[in-house]
Amino acid sequence: MKYLLKVLACSFLGLSLAHTANAAGYQLNEYSAINMGRSFAGIGVTGDDFSAIAYNPAGMSFNKKNGIQGTASLVRLYSHFKGTDGADRTGRGHTSIERVLPSLFAQYRLNDRLTTGIGLYVPFGLATDYPNGWFGERHGALSEITAVNLSPAVSYKINDVISVGTALNIQYAKAHLTSSGSDIGGDDWAAGYSVGFTIQPLDQLRFGISYRSKVSHHLKGDLDRLTQQTLFGVMNFSGNVDAKITTPETAILSAAWDINEKWTLTGTARWTRWKRFDNLNINLDFDTPLGSQHITSTTPEKWRNTGFYALGVDYKANKNWTIRGGLGYDMTVIRSGATRTPRIPDGRRVWNSLGFSYAYNNIQFDVGYAHIFVYGGHAKGTDNINAKYGKPNIKYSSDANMFSLGFQYKF
Repeated sequence: MKYLLKVLACSFLGLSLAHTANAAGYQLNEYSAINMGRSFAGIGVTGDDFSAIAYNPAGMSFNKKNGIQGTASLVRLYSHFKGTDGADRTGRGHTSIERVLPSLFAQYRLNDRLTTGIGLYVPFGLATDYPNGWFGERHGALSEITAVNLSPAVSYKINDVISVGTALNIQYAKAHLTSSGSDIGGDDWAAGYSVGFTIQPLDQLRFGISYRSKVSHHLKGDLDRLTQQTLFGVMNFSGNVDAKITTPETAILSAAWDINEKWTLTGTARWTRWKRFDNLNINLDFDTPLGSQHITSTTPEKWRNTGFYALGVDYKANKNWTIRGGLGYDMTVIRSGATRTPRIPDGRRVWNSLGFSYAYNNIQFDVGYAHIFVYGGHAKGTDNINAKYGKPNIKYSSDANMFSLGFQYKF
């Protein structure tokens, strides 16, 4: 069973690794083309697709039919940077990343009250991939981390007003970090859970609150290369690496209001406990001509908790076509430029989204588009293993375009 899960997870990693984070820190939202079209407002309570498993499992009760859903989101990030590595190199440059992020969901209603479902999606992912030879390569070249969730879920409709739900989040995490002086990677399996609650006081009004737990990983893997100055000159070593990392807990409050048969307003507020990411500690063990060596690389991160806020609107033009749009604001995890590093040059984000759906009989196609403005990227942090190179001083200007295509089959 674990082997099968790893095959599924690695299949998703093949598409989503090096996908840049599109929410604060390395959090991802892109499980649904419908939700992208409204900037993820109303997630978990809208009842118009099957991704509630990922946001609020109790929201499965709002889907009146069984079905399956697949989504592919294409992300293109462009970033321009200029500055100094803090030692003897200055310059400017740019990088762009284009990747596809997939998700799959299925849901089946056992009776009028009990619904089961399963989801396969990527809740966390990050990549910064700089050009070869860029001026800050001693502080970082490639940084990748991706976590894939396989989530069986169940919801129970207590009465016509209240529903509850829960999901088990079986998570596979993988990381890969390189610089001009190192190349390391590791992976791990761990598990967490989600719980949700919804209330529908009126037929046209829905609220939901959900909580997704942290997942604690102990990544273990290979030190493929570590370049060190020794008595025998500059040498490259290999060995083992391990690091502990925790994907954070989140809490989501969402609402949806059907004003009439044509118009629906949606809103979401989400809190994420990024404060857990205080330091990134990586343990390196390798053999040298003088014996076994151990190095602990410590990068001070000092991240803070963040909030995400979104408002959306849907217009049902007729029985086949629905048009939607949304606005969102995402706080940055970075307290100041002193703790922003070239590996994760996070910044505040503003979302602008549009989308539409076309439904015919049991089939529906969903399209979403979002443009993300990223503000405040000034990296002045460093890490201990590269401290001899000084503190970088690099300014970033970034934005992203995202396209999402979804397919639903209902029965």
